[in-house]
Amino acid sequence: MDNMPEDDASKEKLQLLLFQLGEQLKDPPIMIDLYNWRDNVEIIMKDIKEVSPYVHDRLDDLINEAMRLANKHVMDLDRDISRRDSKQSAREYFEQIAFVASEINAIKSL
Repeated sequence: MDNMPEDDASKEKLQLLLFQLGEQLKDPPIMIDLYNWRDNVEIIMKDIKEVSPYVHDRLDDLINEAMRLANKHVMDLDRDISRRDSKQSAREYFEQIAFVASEINAIKSL
């Protein structure tokens, strides 16, 4: 595909970045590490954009929504809302991460 990196070094770097992104998103952040977590996601996405703008564009909206849901979940936990509501925000976060993981797997198969 024209939009994917052609050289082996770029392909390998992209694979590593996609792995790092998946690992970073695997666990939702908590209040004390929310900003660090968000910075790490943004750095990985910036690095992905440098290697493949196409892959970045495919992931961008999904990642933005994941970050929004992570923030909502952290705020729910911080406000000490009911257990049911915090479980709901966690479920929404993990559903979004499943979409991201699916897209990462689709990208890897290109």
